[in-house]
Amino acid sequence: MPCRDIPRDQWREELESFSRSHEGWMVQVMVAEPDRPPHAEALNVPLQGVIATRGPGSAVSVMVGGRRTPHLTHEVRNAVKIDIEETDTGTTSALHVRAGDGSTTTVTFRSRMPAEEVDGLYPRRLKN
Repeated sequence: MPCRDIPRDQWREELESFSRSHEGWMVQVMVAEPDRPPHAEALNVPLQGVIATRGPGSAVSVMVGGRRTPHLTHEVRNAVKIDIEETDTGTTSALHVRAGDGSTTTVTFRSRMPAEEVDGLYPRRLKN
C-alpha cells in the first residue's frame, strides 16, 4: 500500500487532523526495534489521539484507551519520520512513526469505525 510522507513542519497539524478523523477507532499499536522482534503495546483499544511536539528531540505520543479499557500513552522519542499508509482508494490503514534509534511504532486499525459502533467487542491491552 502506498505511504504518504508527512513533512516535519506539518506534523502537528496533520496529526491533529488524523486524531479528529480517527478518534475512537479500534487500533493496535506495534513497536519494531532493531535486533528485536516486533511487540504489541496495545491491541484492540480505541484511539484517543496522536500528538507531536516541536523542536529538537521531537516526540510523538500515541494515546489509546476508553471507558472499558485502561489508558496508555506510547511515546516515540526523537521522532524522525511520520508517514500515513493508505489503501488504493485513499482510506487510511496505518500510521508509522520512525525514531532516530531505528525503531518504528505503527498504529493500525482493527476496525474502520469508532469503538462505540463496534458491537460485542471487548478491547484489551497487552503489558510488556
